[in-house]
Amino acid sequence: MVRPAAILLIAVAGLATVAAGPYTETGVNGYIDSVTWRHADPMTATAVLNPIFRGWATGVAEYAPSDQIWSGAWNDPNKALGPATGQNFDIVSLGELERSEIDGGVSPGYITLVFGDPCDPNGGGIRNGRGYDFAVFENAFISWGTWPDKGIFQGQMIAELAYVEVSSNGRDFARFPSVSLTPNPAKAYGTIEIGNVHNLAGKHPNASGQCMGTPFDLEELAGHPDVTSGAVDLNDIRFVRILDIPGSGDFLDEATSQTDPATGPAWQFYTRRHPIYDAWPTWGSAGFDLEAIGVLHEQQYSADINLDGKVDLTDLMLLASAWHSQFGQEQWIERCDLAEPRDLFIDSSDFARFAAQWRHVERWRAQFDHE
Repeated sequence: MVRPAAILLIAVAGLATVAAGPYTETGVNGYIDSVTWRHADPMTATAVLNPIFRGWATGVAEYAPSDQIWSGAWNDPNKALGPATGQNFDIVSLGELERSEIDGGVSPGYITLVFGDPCDPNGGGIRNGRGYDFAVFENAFISWGTWPDKGIFQGQMIAELAYVEVSSNGRDFARFPSVSLTPNPAKAYGTIEIGNVHNLAGKHPNASGQCMGTPFDLEELAGHPDVTSGAVDLNDIRFVRILDIPGSGDFLDEATSQTDPATGPAWQFYTRRHPIYDAWPTWGSAGFDLEAIGVLHEQQYSADINLDGKVDLTDLMLLASAWHSQFGQEQWIERCDLAEPRDLFIDSSDFARFAAQWRHVERWRAQFDHE
């Protein structure tokens, strides 16, 4: 069932996805309508590349698919470079592991992309700014029908997921701590509720007129051992690695690192790690299909909840819809938790932060409007 908060989030952000779990982070639009600033099909006349992006991957450091049995149309790693296109087959596939390969210890496929010039200290890497720092585009798509025998349900996502890791030197990588609360295997080309997934690439649609990337915030890695030791500099990320996850359930999330389960009634899931399920097995362009990785401008104003560059009535509607909710409840919206430090509850402290930023405009939006 689509929850009321999810319906409002869909309506104001121009999405068509269902958020049934606690992780309601909005995907980042690859293209927007230059008039309305809502999501736009990349093929429409008024669509422009979203100016929230300040850069894209510039090179391929390594490409190691799990197999090479598919058509050559999907094994060119250079297709992951440059801006997102929203085209289903403008991708590079990481391949899929079958049951015998998983049991035999074969490694999943992965790709490592370069950002800026790793040899130039001013070469344009990814920085840990305020808000999301980059977004990963796969070619997941929304199911418009329901076939229970195939594990497909309307409004859910046919998705192939991947771990995301970052590095400053190309040797030491810190992996984003992920959560996957999908309770059962998804079957071949089955669907999942994306609200049950956090810090895994591939949970947002990028096909059939939808073009959205899954956002990542480097601040979530602040406590990672390689970050605290200095091996990974969150203000100088030059490499992003995408590692395919065969959705069989043999690979686990890191839910135990996310929150203390004793601090909230809805957080009993965080006492253990969970199997990660997605559409498996798949064929053709099997496994995770990477389309692009975009680097975001720093978001000065957290009250810009829908990421269109302005704090306005649309954002106020989102805040109102999530009022007095806490993480795990039906109307919860993550980006409405504005006050710092975040307490996972939407209340007057969040409204005060919102009011202080009312009508503010992001620099990147102001620059775009004046061009």
